[in-house]
Amino acid sequence: MSEHHAVPQQEISNAIAQLYKAHIGRGPTKVVTTIAASHVLCVLEDTDTPYEQTILQLGGRDLVHEARARFQQHARGEMIAVVEQVTGRRVRGHVPGYSTTIDAATEVFLLDDPD
Repeated sequence: MSEHHAVPQQEISNAIAQLYKAHIGRGPTKVVTTIAASHVLCVLEDTDTPYEQTILQLGGRDLVHEARARFQQHARGEMIAVVEQVTGRRVRGHVPGYSTTIDAATEVFLLDDPD
Protein backbone atom coordinates (compact mmCIF):
# COMPACT_ATOMS: atom_id res chain seq x y z
CA MET A 1 0.00 0.00 0.00
CA SER A 2 1.45 3.38 -0.95
CA GLU A 3 1.71 6.15 1.59
CA HIS A 4 -0.32 9.28 0.78
CA HIS A 5 1.58 12.56 0.90
CA ALA A 6 -0.14 15.91 0.57
CA VAL A 7 1.02 18.26 -2.15
CA PRO A 8 3.10 21.05 -0.55
CA GLN A 9 0.85 23.79 -1.94
CA GLN A 10 -2.20 22.10 -0.45
CA GLU A 11 -0.46 21.62 2.90
CA ILE A 12 0.28 25.35 3.07
CA SER A 13 -3.24 26.29 1.91
CA ASN A 14 -4.84 24.05 4.54
CA ALA A 15 -2.59 25.26 7.37
CA ILE A 16 -3.02 28.97 6.56
CA ALA A 17 -6.81 28.50 6.28
CA GLN A 18 -6.82 26.81 9.70
CA LEU A 19 -4.84 29.70 11.19
CA TYR A 20 -7.41 32.15 9.82
CA LYS A 21 -10.21 30.05 11.28
CA ALA A 22 -8.50 29.75 14.66
CA HIS A 23 -7.73 33.47 14.95
CA ILE A 24 -10.73 35.19 13.35
CA GLY A 25 -13.39 32.52 13.76
CA ARG A 26 -13.89 31.76 10.10
CA GLY A 27 -11.67 30.37 7.42
CA PRO A 28 -11.68 31.29 3.74
CA THR A 29 -13.81 29.33 1.29
CA LYS A 30 -11.10 29.31 -1.38
CA VAL A 31 -7.32 29.18 -0.95
CA VAL A 32 -4.73 28.80 -3.70
CA THR A 33 -1.02 28.57 -2.94
CA THR A 34 1.76 28.86 -5.50
CA ILE A 35 5.34 27.94 -4.72
CA ALA A 36 7.93 29.60 -6.96
CA ALA A 37 11.72 29.69 -6.88
CA SER A 38 11.91 32.78 -4.66
CA HIS A 39 8.52 33.02 -2.97
CA VAL A 40 5.31 31.41 -1.82
CA LEU A 41 2.04 33.16 -2.66
CA CYS A 42 -1.13 32.25 -0.81
CA VAL A 43 -4.38 33.86 -2.03
CA LEU A 44 -7.41 33.50 0.25
CA GLU A 45 -10.91 34.43 -0.88
CA ASP A 46 -14.18 34.91 0.98
CA THR A 47 -12.51 35.55 4.33
CA ASP A 48 -14.74 38.22 5.89
CA THR A 49 -16.59 37.26 9.04
CA PRO A 50 -20.26 38.24 9.43
CA TYR A 51 -19.15 40.93 11.90
CA GLU A 52 -16.66 42.36 9.39
CA GLN A 53 -19.35 42.34 6.70
CA THR A 54 -21.65 44.33 9.00
CA ILE A 55 -18.92 46.86 9.82
CA LEU A 56 -18.19 47.25 6.08
CA GLN A 57 -21.90 47.85 5.36
CA LEU A 58 -21.83 50.58 8.01
CA GLY A 59 -18.91 52.33 6.31
CA GLY A 60 -16.13 50.95 8.53
CA ARG A 61 -13.71 49.95 5.76
CA ASP A 62 -10.69 51.44 7.54
CA LEU A 63 -11.61 49.73 10.81
CA VAL A 64 -11.88 46.30 9.16
CA HIS A 65 -8.69 46.85 7.18
CA GLU A 66 -6.77 47.81 10.34
CA ALA A 67 -8.10 44.83 12.29
CA ARG A 68 -7.15 42.45 9.50
CA ALA A 69 -3.66 43.96 9.22
CA ARG A 70 -3.20 43.45 12.96
CA PHE A 71 -4.34 39.83 12.66
CA GLN A 72 -1.89 39.19 9.83
CA GLN A 73 0.93 40.70 11.88
CA HIS A 74 -0.08 38.68 14.95
CA ALA A 75 -0.24 35.37 13.04
CA ARG A 76 2.93 36.11 11.06
CA GLY A 77 5.18 33.80 13.07
CA GLU A 78 2.78 30.86 12.83
CA MET A 79 2.35 31.32 9.09
CA ILE A 80 6.10 31.59 8.52
CA ALA A 81 6.64 28.41 10.55
CA VAL A 82 4.20 26.55 8.28
CA VAL A 83 5.91 27.71 5.09
CA GLU A 84 9.38 26.92 6.41
CA GLN A 85 8.32 23.47 7.59
CA VAL A 86 6.61 22.55 4.32
CA THR A 87 9.20 24.01 1.93
CA GLY A 88 12.28 23.25 4.00
CA ARG A 89 13.50 26.79 3.31
CA ARG A 90 13.88 29.83 5.52
CA VAL A 91 11.42 32.69 5.02
CA ARG A 92 13.30 36.01 4.80
CA GLY A 93 10.21 38.17 4.58
CA HIS A 94 6.43 38.19 4.85
CA VAL A 95 4.28 40.62 2.84
CA PRO A 96 0.60 40.36 3.79
CA GLY A 97 -2.29 42.02 2.00
CA TYR A 98 -6.04 42.38 2.29
CA SER A 99 -8.77 43.96 0.18
CA THR A 100 -12.15 44.83 1.66
CA THR A 101 -13.42 45.56 -1.85
CA ILE A 102 -13.05 42.00 -3.14
CA ASP A 103 -12.89 40.11 0.19
CA ALA A 104 -9.52 38.60 -0.51
CA ALA A 105 -6.28 38.33 1.41
CA THR A 106 -2.77 37.47 0.34
CA GLU A 107 0.13 36.08 2.27
CA VAL A 108 3.41 36.37 0.37
CA PHE A 109 6.53 34.74 1.77
CA LEU A 110 9.95 35.60 0.35
CA LEU A 111 12.27 32.62 0.56
CA ASP A 112 16.02 32.52 1.12
CA ASP A 113 18.08 30.93 -1.62
CA PRO A 114 18.15 27.14 -1.35
CA ASP A 115 21.27 25.60 0.20
